[in-house]
Amino acid sequence: MSGCISEDETERRFIDDESDLIDYEDAGICGDLDGDGELDCPLSGYIPDTMPWWCNSTGIGGHHVDPAYEQMTKGELSSEDCETLTAEFQAALEWTSQWGTLGEAESAGYHMMVGYTEGMGTHHAMLGDFEMDSEYFDPSEPEFPGTDIDSVFDYSKPEFLMFAGEEDDSELVGFAWLVKAPVDEPPEGFTGDNDWWHRHESLCFQIQEMLVQGEDLTESQCSDRNGENVILEEYWMAHAWIVRPWLTNGDVFTNHHPCLKEGGAVYDVEDECWEDTSGHVGHHIE
Repeated sequence: MSGCISEDETERRFIDDESDLIDYEDAGICGDLDGDGELDCPLSGYIPDTMPWWCNSTGIGGHHVDPAYEQMTKGELSSEDCETLTAEFQAALEWTSQWGTLGEAESAGYHMMVGYTEGMGTHHAMLGDFEMDSEYFDPSEPEFPGTDIDSVFDYSKPEFLMFAGEEDDSELVGFAWLVKAPVDEPPEGFTGDNDWWHRHESLCFQIQEMLVQGEDLTESQCSDRNGENVILEEYWMAHAWIVRPWLTNGDVFTNHHPCLKEGGAVYDVEDECWEDTSGHVGHHIE
């Protein structure tokens, strides 16, 4: 974690230890978000008019960089935008704090649409009564009535919760938002210009189970997996890694987390994956 103690836009000085600067609970930054009697301080380090890590993204956000972002770079937000973005993140953290584990989420009605995948974990969505095997569902022009998967961006309610595994006690590690928008026009999304959205042009679903079996497969390959390709070129996705300790300090909006490895999540903070939380790792949805 680092903050910046200068309010001057041109003279910001970053610091590594903010422990003596502010009482986060008194400042209203922390609180008991989930009612368990424990202090939740998900974005501690934010001090108004300073520049915390999640407001200073670098790099290209990992893989899946859409052509819409050609010639663009990420960078430091203004103090005003940073304060607004922080409030947006805090709202998402507060809303999702009620589902800290996969078991809690599934008990509340969340459905696993993507199993554990390197760099991302799972993708769980609240689908309600929606069924892909309905006669009204068209895989070539998909709509998801009755769910939050639509053209509306709500920073406080991510469409997907991401967990560190497929067991009931797998912990929440991150979020993803999915918004329908034209193929050449990413959603406006979060405050600032650092949230670079990406698209999966097609995903192979087992229709009845509504579970992804792979991405960008041929019709034959998808059929071999008892699936059907769903065309999602008009659906844009963005991730935010703001759940402790799964922070990606180099780029809060990167697509992948390096400690969600192919063989499972790595919790040992001495592992080399924790030395680089830029999230610049590959993945392929098998």
